Amino acid sequence: MAKRKTAKRAATRRPAAKGLEPVGIKRGPKKKRAEGPPPPKFTTHKARALWFQARASYPVREADVEKLVSERQRVRPEAARAVDWAIAGPTNIGGRCTALAVHPTNPDTLYIGAAGGGVWRSDDAGITWTPQWHDQPVLNIGSLAIDPRAPETVYCGTGEANLSADAYPGVGIFRTQDGGKTWTQLASSSKAGIPRRIGTIAIDPFDSRHIILGGVTHDAGDASAMFSSTDGGRKWVRQGFISPNNYWCHSVVFHPVKQGLIFATIDENGAKNGIWRSQDGGLNWVQLTKGLPASSLIARTSLAIAPSKPDTIYAICANSTDGLLGVFKSTNQGSTWKSIGGKIGTEGQMSYGNCIVVHPTNPNWVLCGGVDLHLTTDGGTTWKRASHWDADRGKPQYAHADHHALVMPASKAGRLYDANDGGMDVSEDGGNTWTNRSNGLAATMFYDIDVAQSDGLQYGGGAQDNGTISTSDGKPDDFAEVLGGDGGWIVFDPKDPSHFYGSYYNFHIFRWKAGTPTEVTPKGVTTQEHNSVWMVYIVMDPNDSNTVYTASQRIWKTSDDGKTWAPVSAELDGSVVTAIEVAMANSKYVYAGTEKGGIFRSTDGGATWSGDISSSVLPGMIVTRIETHPKNAKTVFVTVGGTGHRHVFRSDDSGATWRDSDGGQLPDSPHNAIACRPDQPNTVFVASNAAVFQSDDGGATWSNISGNLPHTMFVDLVYQRKDRTLTVATYGRSMYRLNL
Repeated sequence: MAKRKTAKRAATRRPAAKGLEPVGIKRGPKKKRAEGPPPPKFTTHKARALWFQARASYPVREADVEKLVSERQRVRPEAARAVDWAIAGPTNIGGRCTALAVHPTNPDTLYIGAAGGGVWRSDDAGITWTPQWHDQPVLNIGSLAIDPRAPETVYCGTGEANLSADAYPGVGIFRTQDGGKTWTQLASSSKAGIPRRIGTIAIDPFDSRHIILGGVTHDAGDASAMFSSTDGGRKWVRQGFISPNNYWCHSVVFHPVKQGLIFATIDENGAKNGIWRSQDGGLNWVQLTKGLPASSLIARTSLAIAPSKPDTIYAICANSTDGLLGVFKSTNQGSTWKSIGGKIGTEGQMSYGNCIVVHPTNPNWVLCGGVDLHLTTDGGTTWKRASHWDADRGKPQYAHADHHALVMPASKAGRLYDANDGGMDVSEDGGNTWTNRSNGLAATMFYDIDVAQSDGLQYGGGAQDNGTISTSDGKPDDFAEVLGGDGGWIVFDPKDPSHFYGSYYNFHIFRWKAGTPTEVTPKGVTTQEHNSVWMVYIVMDPNDSNTVYTASQRIWKTSDDGKTWAPVSAELDGSVVTAIEVAMANSKYVYAGTEKGGIFRSTDGGATWSGDISSSVLPGMIVTRIETHPKNAKTVFVTVGGTGHRHVFRSDDSGATWRDSDGGQLPDSPHNAIACRPDQPNTVFVASNAAVFQSDDGGATWSNISGNLPHTMFVDLVYQRKDRTLTVATYGRSMYRLNL
């Protein structure tokens, strides 16, 4: 193998994102703005969180991050890191970012936290980025804070706290004292009892040792509350003024002038919801209610103090059904409030994207965010929509949807940084116009990928809220959308890279021929089927590119390249079909796996199907991938999700009998993908949430080939025979490629 490159320090300079379409490929439809108010929402978990849960944590809600870290450490010793993977992109399309922290006197220096991609630093206002985190226990970031008295000191709270459990939680709080070169874990969630999803960190401007954090949980067994430290973050004390039981703390701010004055927002599903104030440094707290809605109506709330008039404070509040309850203003340190958000209009997903900021010199200039951004310059008398997520990328009005953090640097009036589901957008005029600055910020969260077998320079995948994206020239900085929204499965014709299928969330499928897209979603798919499938599985017959299979709870097949489809099975076991394989050695052999862990077989090209053949050997957990031996259709491998069992299984008789091919050599972590190497048929690769492994003897023994890959989740992998490369997709750090 080549000498390992250092992934931590190399900053990347990229040209501006084109935002158009890959060379020779026309883009399909963008995601459309929903008409009318958001529908009522009865859970804090987005649809993709259920997709994640089925793979990573079922039957519990919260994935076991301690087990993940332990297994990763077990199977990825330092000595095994000589394998050198190269970034494959995208580096010009950002992923979901959750937190921002800006240097107090240098507005060009900032840190951003990614939901699954660690901490990044920029010293030129986001034009270039350097990854700060790579080998930390987890790369799921919830909050960042810079010590205003010592700007090289930055605190990082791990575990995303945006109320959608589609990433692993965190392991505690970290600190750097050298601007991000080195990081130390100050307190672990398991030992200190602090939340695993830390959404806010606030540092006392009068005493850097006094720190307050707030967090949430999706598991009643984990801590969720406000915690305070008086020794710089080593020891933490739970604040029990709300309840001895779990409650959510979303926002904490210190008054910049009056020592001891602190504000916090609470959601405890009851009468203590809302905004609280302490005037003695956090020893005692009172609930602020005058001028606000009834406390039980208030859900997630964010706060911002006007730096130039610090007795003025603003709050943006969600309601219990995920809509906007209102924006409120106080000019007397929170004693009384006035509703000012009546003219904003419809907003949604406010438990997910919820942030607000005030101009450093103008206390009436306020920007708040949900799905879009909204701006007032007169203290809330009038508002305008300051961003349009459905505008064309690159337009001045465009900023990506779902806003998680806003910062207006005190030393650069008018500049505004915005962390969102597309990375980071920047405004130099206080929020009126926008430019995306995600180039080099390789934090894309992939669901799946594919690589064209006849042209390894063309590859792509489905990305969380960044569309189905691809490159046609193999350049990591030259990706573009072919479909909008949460992108889904993409499969390339083995012989013709201009012929491929793509999809987006909830079972919508398109076919490209000679670069032109056509929707080919099966016409008989019911509304229930659409709504039940988050990411629809698609597979092309490797011997006949006109034959394609897809599935809901039943399997659909086309033999004329998507012109007509027919269901070729009844519901297999009542759950969604999560994997389909058409054998390269014999296309009549088709295998399917389900979310319930069932495996079904057809030996006549889908005309008839067996019952469940998973047997007692498999654990009854979600089947994530099925792969047949390139030379023998009866030899089949299966990977499964969940923990507490083995994850790779092999059958040599079409599923009549199975045996464990994991043997305890692989990590006890959800395994998401498997690939066989056609030119060396006994070589098998697997990807899990902990590592990537290779077997050269058909799964009898395994070796770790994770090498220099970051500590994130590996959700898919593809072997490209022509170039002899292995491409792996991550859920938070884009794609990597290995030359074999």
